Amino acid sequence: MRWAACAALLLAGAGSVSAQNLRLQPVGEVVRTGGERIYSIPSTTLVVELTVQKETVVTGPYARFAQKYFGVIAPLADKENYTIVAAAVRAEDTGRPALRRETAADDRPAPAPADRPRPQEERGALSRLQPDRMSMESQSLESAAQKAAEAIFYMRSRRAELVLGDYAETVYGAGLQTAVERIDRMEREYLELFFGTQRTETYRVTFRVVPDAATTTSVVCRFRPDAGVLPNDDLSGEPVLLECRPQGVAARAYPTDPKAGKIKGGREYAVPDLTDCRVSYGREVLCNVVEPIYQYGVKTVVAPEDKSF
Repeated sequence: MRWAACAALLLAGAGSVSAQNLRLQPVGEVVRTGGERIYSIPSTTLVVELTVQKETVVTGPYARFAQKYFGVIAPLADKENYTIVAAAVRAEDTGRPALRRETAADDRPAPAPADRPRPQEERGALSRLQPDRMSMESQSLESAAQKAAEAIFYMRSRRAELVLGDYAETVYGAGLQTAVERIDRMEREYLELFFGTQRTETYRVTFRVVPDAATTTSVVCRFRPDAGVLPNDDLSGEPVLLECRPQGVAARAYPTDPKAGKIKGGREYAVPDLTDCRVSYGREVLCNVVEPIYQYGVKTVVAPEDKSF
């Protein structure tokens, strides 16, 4: 039958992606289960998901004294750095007309949760971590940094004494481990005064794009390493592109037949085409998959007596 021949062509044209089914959908009025009537114009929406990594660096209040006391240059300014680490694309079919790009509710940069400390708040928390003061006298920032450095070196010497057994008669076993852990924690807190804190987190942002049959490239969003995901109209960022390259499988399986529209009682169906979908940022390809997309496919008319559908 005609459908068997078409299926063979589809398998031959699809190659390694022949396992994907080109699901035909009726065009025009459709009666759904329950008697609901709709007018169907099959189209495909591509769901693009970006995985973004955010690195936050918050400077310590004594950062400019780090080289003097430890011989290491510490970060002198707060910064946030964003990187797109992965992308994914999947197709969603719909019976609604594909008239414009659809924007999902989460189609925007992921906001920081209300309880997530911002760099300014973290800086304030670090500033409160002053060394223990033994008097009411005020001290300059450099003097406070010096005392913090002295406290760090003192803790290191005491830890060495504990580990080397100088206090073996009084501190041993679980008590020794607990003492060393507490000294380690206190040292880290003091070191943060000089070298600040660094945190890495990952979040996902999802976009929905309706491909246009007249073009093969769409701007999903814009991106900047120091700001992350940006709206399409923010030209300060570089575009994240979605490229769709139809393979022409549907046209080969259903070549144009001038007599097809004259089939009495025939039903018109939309046939999606297998399409190479690639997401890229600059010269980097983030994702490359094959999805069936109706906008790049063809329409065919099937005779009512063709029971192979």
